[in-house]
Amino acid sequence: MEDFENTYIGKLWYILLSDDKRSFNEYFSEEHGITLDDDITDAQICFLCKVMMRLNDKKLIQVDSIREYQIVND
Repeated sequence: MEDFENTYIGKLWYILLSDDKRSFNEYFSEEHGITLDDDITDAQICFLCKVMMRLNDKKLIQVDSIREYQIVND
């Protein structure tokens, strides 16, 4: 089993929520009233983050760079 830090979700969490300390489930539930399924895909969580978290340009670039890296290495 892969370490959380090395997964796409782990990298995404580090960029977007590590200062906040909440999980994606907690964040989307508390901020937007959305409950995430356990089988949410990387593409789906990426889309939600981009659309609902109001990311600045720097964060968008970081998110896109790990997504592209993940696609190339899968």
